[in-house]
Amino acid sequence: MNTIARRFRPSLITIIFVLGFFSSLLYMLNQKIVPDSIQLLERGHLFMHNQLIPFGPRSSNTNFVYGPFISVFVGLCLSVYDHPMAPLAAILMLHIVGFFFLLRIQFFSSIPNFLPVFIFLYWLSPWRSSEVFLWNPSFLFPLMVMYLYGIDLVIRSKAFLGTLLMVLAAALTFQIHNSFIFLLILSAWIAFRMKIRPHMGALILGSCFGIAALIPTVIVINDHPEILQMNQKSAGLFGNLLSGGEALKGVLYWFRYPSLYFGSTTFQLPTVQWSDADLWSKSWKIIKWVLAIISLVFVAMANVNFFKKAKGTFIWELAMGGFVALVWVSAMSPVPFNFWHLYLIYPLTIIPIAWVVSKTKQRPVVFLCLGLYFVVYAGISAFHSYKHEYGSLQYESYNRLVKLKHREIRDRFALFSLKMGNSEHPSQNAQE
Repeated sequence: MNTIARRFRPSLITIIFVLGFFSSLLYMLNQKIVPDSIQLLERGHLFMHNQLIPFGPRSSNTNFVYGPFISVFVGLCLSVYDHPMAPLAAILMLHIVGFFFLLRIQFFSSIPNFLPVFIFLYWLSPWRSSEVFLWNPSFLFPLMVMYLYGIDLVIRSKAFLGTLLMVLAAALTFQIHNSFIFLLILSAWIAFRMKIRPHMGALILGSCFGIAALIPTVIVINDHPEILQMNQKSAGLFGNLLSGGEALKGVLYWFRYPSLYFGSTTFQLPTVQWSDADLWSKSWKIIKWVLAIISLVFVAMANVNFFKKAKGTFIWELAMGGFVALVWVSAMSPVPFNFWHLYLIYPLTIIPIAWVVSKTKQRPVVFLCLGLYFVVYAGISAFHSYKHEYGSLQYESYNRLVKLKHREIRDRFALFSLKMGNSEHPSQNAQE
């Protein structure tokens, strides 16, 4: 039986990859250019024209995220092909790299039947497939997988490379989203509770890279220290803990992410009045909510089962570390949570569910039913949701909202940028 399972596993993994790839491709092709996308495109456009903005998009109720990664990444993509599809394709490639990292994680593959189930739930779920999208949170998925692969390398006596990947993942996440704090807390758990020691040389090397990458940001802040106070709102640490409800909401994402209650931008929207909706729309809404509620109950039961029966295993320690880090981040956060704020925990939330499903004989039924629903859901939401629309005019929006506003954008970011040469747009020179 094990021989048969090993023989069919490559075919199953291939099918999972292909379905997840085309689901992401469908979302990617129909993406709308929304304000979050414009923030990235503005930075990439200016980078093409020798103006580096060493700050990422503004984070919720705080200042800009520090670091030039977003500007450089999007700018290089647009330099190759001046179209929003270029950075989108690069984000998809990062997700694919993350997929192949997952295949190589031995603390997953060493558990019978666990890896195919985990990859199925991770790769096909619309939580991930819809996030080949032009905004910061899309980068968190491959970076978290890179971090997990680094842990695997460390415990396999490849400590230098593993530690380096972990540190680089944390350093890049710092430049993308404030949820990088989750990785710091998880790293402390791994080091002190799980006794996994990093390679000090790699730790120093990776830290030096992370610090060096912030040099352009330091230069701009040194020239304009007022940036530190600009756009700053009155949001203090542990604001969620004081409010109570928001901290609990953050913890509950541990149960929501592995469920069928997907993000609101594909699940609940656009809103249609029940009285005006046709039979198909009403039926689809009922199906989504019924499956979402049932899945939440199953996820809760699976977590109870996992944390009771898997205690003492490596994945139990890892999942518990993720949950503890989530509790801390939920309490520390100064802002109310939206569904994209905690994407770093997404792979860890799948562990209990994958462990339970891997032990049931009904795995083929789970794969068939869930796989069908994931594909149908992607097909519908990729054609009509807040973030996606069939026939979306991506280049026209980019041209109208970014390229034709070059001078306005250049002047708006003058305080926050470093000039790398002549930053004048060719069309502006021609007009002058």
